[in-house]
Amino acid sequence: MKKNYTSYEEVDKELEILKLEREISIRKIGNDAQNITQLFSPSNLMQQGLTSFGSSIKNSKNVKSLVLASVFKFLFNKFIKKK
Repeated sequence: MKKNYTSYEEVDKELEILKLEREISIRKIGNDAQNITQLFSPSNLMQQGLTSFGSSIKNSKNVKSLVLASVFKFLFNKFIKKK
């Protein structure tokens, strides 16, 4: 769509609007890049992995049994070795 301008003031106003829109877009890209970096940070990935693992254990009877058996075996061996 072609715009017709009747004065230099209109052209200057349009250029200023485009400049501000460009600056806003660049800042949005910067914020998006920062959010993506934060999303894939090691601490966030670890937290998401542990949360996923926790929910898997919570929803699986077999995994619960395995984990509990391993914990009890570890504790039992630890107390036996102390004595």
